[in-house]
Amino acid sequence: MGWREASSGFRVFYCAAGLGFAVSGVGLAAGLAFDVKPGLWDIETSGAASGMPQIPSEMLEKLPPDQRVMATAMLLAVIAQASMPHSMQFCVTPEQVRQGLDLDRIGGKHCHRTVQSSSPTSLDMQVDCSGHDQMSGNVHLRVVDRATVAGDVDFRAGVGANSMLIRQTLHGKWLGAQCGDVAPFG
Repeated sequence: MGWREASSGFRVFYCAAGLGFAVSGVGLAAGLAFDVKPGLWDIETSGAASGMPQIPSEMLEKLPPDQRVMATAMLLAVIAQASMPHSMQFCVTPEQVRQGLDLDRIGGKHCHRTVQSSSPTSLDMQVDCSGHDQMSGNVHLRVVDRATVAGDVDFRAGVGANSMLIRQTLHGKWLGAQCGDVAPFG
């Protein structure tokens, strides 16, 4: 075991945050028939994390002292990052709006997605990821109007006492029909 395994908590946070970005961006690309405008979108997230994923003692024992300190610091950074606002821009083409949501692009190959409900104005979905970075949670997206989307992403990463709750609120706004230097999403 090495540094890669010790940074698991950090990867889990970025996987959950990335999932939120991906869901919102793909949701903008019609999200199972979302009625939104094609063009440049800005997605802002804010939220928090609670809990503290623990590095197993047998893994810590195998790390040199300096890497133990770094691993612990990275876990603390996960909590801090979840509380900071993030912003990302997506370019959504007219073709993506017509094609709709491709669930296989959300969360990765070790994630199972179950759409609980969908309509032109909302999507509720359960996501369960297995493998090295186990997590499960819910994604809720709503189309406020053709130029505004909003949503929430709630995930529990890890298992039992070694878990972390990540909650993110998403707000997306259409910036215009031209994407400039931003490449099309996906």
